[in-house]
Parts: sequence; structure tokens; C-alpha cells
Amino acid sequence: MTTINVKGMHCPHCDMLVTMELEDRGAKDVKANHETGVVTFEGELAPEQVKEAVEAAGFSLA
Repeated sequence: MTTINVKGMHCPHCDMLVTMELEDRGAKDVKANHETGVVTFEGELAPEQVKEAVEAAGFSLA
């Protein structure tokens, strides 16, 4: 399981956006929590893919 910290999420909709972008890149079992800024997922994504997904959702890595 991979854990990342994301800055800027503030509601369940934010969680959904990050989840969708990561899933589009092959991540599985994504769990985003806007209250803590923590996102976990399964899968082999390159760091560039993770950064791209987070930025495409409108946020940044912490």
C-alpha cells in the first residue's frame, strides 16, 4: 500500500476527484481523506504518475 499526503482537499468532492484521477492511472482501492490530507492506494504507479494525478485533480503533494 502506498500513502501520500495531499494539500488542498477540503470536502468529500475533493476526495472523489483525487480517487478518480488515481484510478484512471491504474491505482486500486484508493482511499482519500480530506480531513487528514492522506491518500492511500494499491498498485504500482510511478512517482510522476501520482504527481500528475494529484495535480490533474487540482491539488498538490504535501
